[in-house]
Amino acid sequence: MKFLIKYIFIFTTSILIFFCIFNYINNLYNYIYKKRYKKKNIKKLLIELLQYFFIIFFIFGIRLFFYQSFSIYSDSMKPSLLEGDYILVQKLFYNINNLNKKIKFNNYKPKRNDVVVFKYSKNKNLKYIKRIIGLPGDIVFYHPFTKKIYIINKINNRYSVIFNKKKEIKHIIFNQIKNNKNFYNKQTHTYRSLINEKYKEIFKNHVHDIMISHGIKNYLYLYNKKNKNQKKWTWIIPQDQYFVIGDNRDKSADSRLWGLVKKENILGKAKYIWFSINYKSKKWLNIIRFERIFKKIQ
Repeated sequence: MKFLIKYIFIFTTSILIFFCIFNYINNLYNYIYKKRYKKKNIKKLLIELLQYFFIIFFIFGIRLFFYQSFSIYSDSMKPSLLEGDYILVQKLFYNINNLNKKIKFNNYKPKRNDVVVFKYSKNKNLKYIKRIIGLPGDIVFYHPFTKKIYIINKINNRYSVIFNKKKEIKHIIFNQIKNNKNFYNKQTHTYRSLINEKYKEIFKNHVHDIMISHGIKNYLYLYNKKNKNQKKWTWIIPQDQYFVIGDNRDKSADSRLWGLVKKENILGKAKYIWFSINYKSKKWLNIIRFERIFKKIQ
C-alpha cells in the first residue's frame, strides 16, 4: 500500500509534466515545420517557451542551491515528523565538482534543537534526519537504564536534562547548591548556571574538573578529549561535530549507537513539511494529511 500510493503520486505528477512539455513541443512543431501560424506569432511562441524554461530553471536552481526535498520512511522522529512526510531542507553546502569540494553559501550554523539531514559516515549514500542536542564543547552523558540524557555546556556552565516524559526534578547536578528549588522540564531545557564552587583534582600530573552529580555517578572526571579511556556513554564533543538523537528515542538509531556527526556531513536544516501521506490509512479520504501540509518543523 505504501509503495503503491507513492508510485501513483509520482506517476500522476510525471504525466502532468509530460503533457505540459508535449504541448509546447507540439506548438513549436506547428509553428516551424507545418507553418500553420503566421510568422508574427513566432515571437509570441518564443516568449512562452522562454517563460516555461525560466520556470524549470528556477525550480532546478532552488533544488540545486538552496532547498532539497526528502521523504520520511520511519518513526524515529515521531511526533515531530511522521512516516510519509515530505520535507524541505535548507542546504548548508553545495558540491562544486566531483572532488567533493564544498562552498558554503549561507550563514546557517547548526544550533541546539535544530532538525538536520546528514549523510551517514559509514555509508554516504544513506541519509538520516535527527535533532541536534549536543554542540561543540558540550559534555553529553547517557544513562541507558533510565534513558535520560545529561548535557553540560563547559563554556557557559549550563546544564541540560532530557527526559522521555514531562516531570519534576530536584537537585539536578552538584551537591553545592544554595537554594533548594524544583526545576520543570518539557522536552529539552537548558538551565541557568548551577555551579557555585569549583572542584579540582590532580590526575597523572594534570588538573581536571570534578563534576559531582545525581543520577549519573558520584564522581566523573573530564579527561582530555583525545584520551582513549573516555568513559562509556560519555561524549566530549570536539569542534565541528554534533550529538544528534531521534525524538522517538526508543525507536531511533542515532549518536548513542554510532557516535557524533561531523559538520561536513550535514546536508542542511529541515524547515517545512510540504506534503504528507498516511500509508497506513485504510480510508482513501484520510490518505493525505492536509493538516500537516506547509507545517513548519520545530
